[in-house]
Amino acid sequence: MIRSMTGFGLSQIEITSSTTIICAIKTLNHKYLDIAISLPKELKPYEPEIMKRVKKSFKRGRIEVTFYNELNHPESETFEIDYQKAEKYFNLLQSLKKRLDIRGDIDISLLSNFKDIFVKKDDSNIPGNDTLGFIRKVLDDSICKASAMRIDEGSAIYNDFKKRIEFIKENLSKITEKSKKNIQLWREKIKKRTDSIKKEIKIDENRLEQEILLYALKSDITEECIRLKNHISQLEKFLDSDNGIGKKLNFLLQEMTREITTIFAKTLSSDIKNLGIEIRDEIEHLREQSYNIE
Repeated sequence: MIRSMTGFGLSQIEITSSTTIICAIKTLNHKYLDIAISLPKELKPYEPEIMKRVKKSFKRGRIEVTFYNELNHPESETFEIDYQKAEKYFNLLQSLKKRLDIRGDIDISLLSNFKDIFVKKDDSNIPGNDTLGFIRKVLDDSICKASAMRIDEGSAIYNDFKKRIEFIKENLSKITEKSKKNIQLWREKIKKRTDSIKKEIKIDENRLEQEILLYALKSDITEECIRLKNHISQLEKFLDSDNGIGKKLNFLLQEMTREITTIFAKTLSSDIKNLGIEIRDEIEHLREQSYNIE
């Protein structure tokens, strides 16, 4: 089953009458598994456990995990004054006033400009014995939601892949049929060129015929068509695999691009070139999609 690398999951749990823990997980495209965890200071000791659970759940992508606490009744939040810091500010202002001989009073309106002397009272204490249980529950729920979104998007990508692969197979079948005339087209082109110089130089007809045939055979695209067909079969097998396949798909699509490029170089048929352009466009689209597959 294909999984996209983009998803989002949000979950929350009320741990006290006044506090709720919220966990948000955002997943993005990335070449490897890259996990970033943001925690409030009281949850920092549990970072290794969170990292361990996230690694088990995702194989590839940028995984951003954010925990934060939220008051259930924000209107009831309280603040405290850091008197020690306020005194330091006051003394510094007094010293500055005296040294520079500045007039004016140092009053409450001036001190209130120093916002860090007003400290928000922490009412979000988490019950110690239950902390890990709360974290696991809210984290697992967020992981489940993010994974479900990745699966849903992966299903849409899968359907798009299948549709485009069928189109590529149809065009490849047409190319295979038309390729039978490619050798003859090359033979006629070379023969026409040599006929134009026969009057000027003496040519061994038997040797010329051998060289024309040899060169024409080099233009045969049968091998490229067979390899491209095999790559398509392998691609379909990967799509139905449960393992992380994003990198495998990307590599296989690169190989398919190489084969269709070789077909372009060898063929003289405008019909084959046009069919090849359509195949190349579909392969490029699939490659773009593969960057978002886990």
